[in-house]
Amino acid sequence: MSRLPRPRVLIPVALVAVLAGTALVVPSAGSVPLVGLTATSFSAEALKSAQVSVRTDGHRAKVLLDGKPVAQGSTGTLTASLAGLTEGTHTLVAEVDRGFPRGTARTEQRLVVDTTAPQLTVAVPSGAVKIKDRVTVTGTVEKGATVKADGGQLTQHGTSFSIAYPVPPAGARVVATDAVGNEAVRDVTVRTSYPTHIRAVHMTGRAWAYSKLRNPVLALAKQHRINAVQLDIKDEDGIVNYPTTVPLASTIGAKADFYDARKATAQLHAMGIRVIGRIVAFNDPKLSSWADKHGHKDWIIQNPDGSKYLYGYTKTGFSNFAKKEVREYNQDLAVEAVKAGFDDIVYDYVRRPDGPIAKMRFPGLKGQPEDAIVNFLAEAQAKIRPLGGSLGAAAFAQASTRPKATAQNIRKMAQHLDVVIPMNYPSHWNPGEYGVPDPYVGAYEIVKRSLVDWNKQVAGTGCVVVPWLQDENYKGRYTAAKVQQQIMGTRANGIPGWLMWSAKATYTGAAYSPDAKPAI
Repeated sequence: MSRLPRPRVLIPVALVAVLAGTALVVPSAGSVPLVGLTATSFSAEALKSAQVSVRTDGHRAKVLLDGKPVAQGSTGTLTASLAGLTEGTHTLVAEVDRGFPRGTARTEQRLVVDTTAPQLTVAVPSGAVKIKDRVTVTGTVEKGATVKADGGQLTQHGTSFSIAYPVPPAGARVVATDAVGNEAVRDVTVRTSYPTHIRAVHMTGRAWAYSKLRNPVLALAKQHRINAVQLDIKDEDGIVNYPTTVPLASTIGAKADFYDARKATAQLHAMGIRVIGRIVAFNDPKLSSWADKHGHKDWIIQNPDGSKYLYGYTKTGFSNFAKKEVREYNQDLAVEAVKAGFDDIVYDYVRRPDGPIAKMRFPGLKGQPEDAIVNFLAEAQAKIRPLGGSLGAAAFAQASTRPKATAQNIRKMAQHLDVVIPMNYPSHWNPGEYGVPDPYVGAYEIVKRSLVDWNKQVAGTGCVVVPWLQDENYKGRYTAAKVQQQIMGTRANGIPGWLMWSAKATYTGAAYSPDAKPAI
């Protein structure tokens, strides 16, 4: 019996060709280009704007982060934001299904998120430092981080560094940056040893220009009854008392020529006398009137309806400390004065007007008025400290317990001051305050008791208290004995120094003992 022939399977030639071609030339699916992914390690700052894009080219595509889809579609370009990723390692996957016969293209990328600022420590000198001493600050930083410093000569060796400053820094920035760009920032302030034994009398520019008032003060200096003179730079009228070169003073017509700043400071320095410059900051009739007339109404504190807030018995305007131009004007005057020889700058009226704050409007203010005052002082200190100038501020004596009454938070202000000056005149106290029935009769007690709170406010800040006392016949007759009562009340709190106030610039020399030690 013969076998039947095996059936033959006929496969079309074309299909053979296709299969053969598929087996031989179909490439791998390939990878997906990740557009915009310029790094795989991210700092906190870089992460805010980090994103990745994938072109779909009309194919189905998706982007996954840690296995969860964050973008998918088949039209145009898919974009996924990386913002919000937590600290650690993440997996990014991009897939594009390119269809038969190419298949699915896939790219997987490991991402590292490091949002932790590098470790940075800065150590400042703990001992007494004078205002014009050279100072070296040391510190450490984590491995791999680099350090930059403003205003000083930086030397870094591995994780240790030192910064040499020509004068003690105030608010100088030190920045450490790690490998991915995270930053740690420290503002460095080295506290200086302000002379607490200051004994000063106040002089207006007009008084200094008048020999019959100036010569008695020079005599007090020669007798060693005082060791400092406080001289007006800008007064309550908004007048700059010497021929300033600050442009805005000329623009608003605030220049006067009562004295030559360089000659006056040189004369007093030759006698061993410290020169304290007083700048009446924000109670500035000249600036306020000019601003009101020249379209800068936001430079002035306003009523709720936008009209000018009238202040004081003269009903003038009060300039707005929230405005950069107003702050810089008062700071520029301070810088000029230190360059001209003034040892200290003391800001007076560095506050808001006293009165109900609900009746005041501060255009441009962010936060609370007392914080704006603190920021102004921080800015001023950072500008005059490199020039070797100390910074002080006068404040209502009541501000130690009532910071919101005039926006003078003494504790916060002291962080940026070398000296704070409470206006501790007995005539400024009401009967009964601090348990003193009559502040004139009880001049010793009112000064002694109130300064207790001032010492508490500045404790640990490095700022010292030197009070303004009263040497004029206002609400009483201030004899040598009455002035001495105030001095004794000051010393009872461990405060050896004082400043004397007299609106007439005449002083009771017999009240000051002839043993003042140099203060420069």
